[in-house]
Amino acid sequence: MTGVYKIKTHEQLKAIADPLRTKILMNLVKDAYTGQQLAELLDITRNNIYFHLKELEKHGIIHVVRKEEKNGIVQKYYRAVASRFIPEDHLLPSLDLVETSRQVFMETLDVTRTKIENASVSSFALNSESEHYRKNIAGTYRFHATQENFHAFVEEFKQLMHKHFTMETAEPGSTALSPEEKSYYMSLIAFQDDQEDITIR
Repeated sequence: MTGVYKIKTHEQLKAIADPLRTKILMNLVKDAYTGQQLAELLDITRNNIYFHLKELEKHGIIHVVRKEEKNGIVQKYYRAVASRFIPEDHLLPSLDLVETSRQVFMETLDVTRTKIENASVSSFALNSESEHYRKNIAGTYRFHATQENFHAFVEEFKQLMHKHFTMETAEPGSTALSPEEKSYYMSLIAFQDDQEDITIR
């Protein structure tokens, strides 16, 4: 899998603009799945999932990475061709891309919510004996920055992650933890927001 794939045509852009295809693509960035596995994961019919997989494959967004035979049936495992997808300049601005980006953010929130709901009790338990050590963090912040400063923060944040953490790769089981290491999940979302704060009720 390459790091970045440049979307070259409006047809490719429209192929990933569908909210369900965005969900499919986000899953195929993380791992390889069969159509049956995706259908079960996303709770949709096999006919529906195979239609969307065919469209994504036709436009070069995903590809078959391996085939396995099970009970006489050949199963295809699909994977995204890249971990990130960005459009070429001539495709911008694009309303399709805006809605696709919004869907990616919403999907990220959904995954994070599911992670929190299914995390063990120990993930949120307090420990008075080591209260100066944190095992979790939750917070929201509003701030002002130039585009240059925001970009610099993102780049420094990436460097900080690699400095302090052992980053997991896309391949399951490929990252070995030391006895002292624990697995953490972190979701980071930031975007330009010119509206007044809303009250969450």
